[in-house]
Amino acid sequence: MHRGISLKILLLLMMVSILAGCYDAREVNDVAYVLLVGVDRGVSDRFRVTFKFSSFESGGAQDAGDGQSQGGLTYRTLTIDAPSFFAASELANINIARTLNFMHTQFIVICEDIARTGLVGEFLGQIVRNSSIRYSTRLLISKESASEFIEKFAPIEGSDITKTCENLVRQSEETGMFADHSLYDLHDCITSTYHQPIAVLAAVNEGENFKEEGPVWGSRYKIPGDYYAGDQPRKEGGKVELMGLAIFNGDKMVGKLTGHESRLLAMVKGNFRKATFVIPDPKKPEDIIALEIRPARMPDVKVWFEEGKPFIDVKLHLEGDILGIQSGINYESPQMLSILENAFERFVKTELDKTIEKTQNLNCDIFYFGHKAVKSFATIQDWENYDWNSRYRDAEVTTEVNFCIRRTGTMIYISEIKFSREE
Repeated sequence: MHRGISLKILLLLMMVSILAGCYDAREVNDVAYVLLVGVDRGVSDRFRVTFKFSSFESGGAQDAGDGQSQGGLTYRTLTIDAPSFFAASELANINIARTLNFMHTQFIVICEDIARTGLVGEFLGQIVRNSSIRYSTRLLISKESASEFIEKFAPIEGSDITKTCENLVRQSEETGMFADHSLYDLHDCITSTYHQPIAVLAAVNEGENFKEEGPVWGSRYKIPGDYYAGDQPRKEGGKVELMGLAIFNGDKMVGKLTGHESRLLAMVKGNFRKATFVIPDPKKPEDIIALEIRPARMPDVKVWFEEGKPFIDVKLHLEGDILGIQSGINYESPQMLSILENAFERFVKTELDKTIEKTQNLNCDIFYFGHKAVKSFATIQDWENYDWNSRYRDAEVTTEVNFCIRRTGTMIYISEIKFSREE
């Protein structure tokens, strides 16, 4: 009996010691949750690392000393020159008397200067070892310095930085003008023998490309979204924009895609959701036609070899709806629909061919054709000996686009605009 009581007491003590799991807990005010991390080339040391975090101070929408205040949260930044990411984190803990925590980090921002000098792999190798950084953390390549980008990154009115970041990333599905890629995607692609990496382009747009005065727009045609991040002519709105993709050869940035070209890349890779396209009117080129485009089914991509030379065949299957016809021409009629469908097919094929040629000139397979090409090799050793990443420029690529208009909107046909007669 005494033995049974002793065992019960022992079990009770063990349960108490196990359930008491607060010995290493930290109060919220003891932790600085980093939301943005920026990486530039340092002056006093190898890297210049910028951290943006919430300080949990109350405040209005006005500036709060050395931080930004929005929605009751104050955001502060700290920039440190250090030899590595871990060294910068440790030095930051000393300066703010709180421990940095990266569980809620949304963006890792690397300046274009570092991306083009091939230091991305070195820095990412340090970051991905940190167990507190989530796999979903996104990587951005900024046009300006990362510290400037992070300083000017402010939440949308009525929101916070975390929600603003999530809404920005979600636009990749709505517009297709950039891809939703994490820092782990880039890190894994750096060592891939099947394709080369890409990353999202980001920039601060201060409105310098917006012309207040000048001659009015004529009949020239400009492809919507055919810009890199920061180059779009606009005024007001949020300062930060994501548009286009950086192209890497290994861990070195060698080129860029515009927002328009990024859509075409998504179409071939099967990641395209939907987007609005504007093309010249086939019968009245000074006017435009707006179409909402979506995939009809997954693209067909075939890769084969003849005497060691790669051949690639790409077929896109798209469908869409008519959104607007400026000229008033009745393209909604059955006999005219094919004219509009053929015009869009030619437009996409021409633009896709130029984009593929651009990547071949850089010798960077960002279309993931290598994932199809590897099936022609018996062993992984044969594949690695072939060195697809070096042979991509030699590939002969043919493309085909099939497009079908499903709906003409809520209008069966465009009615003629009526004017009163002058005496």
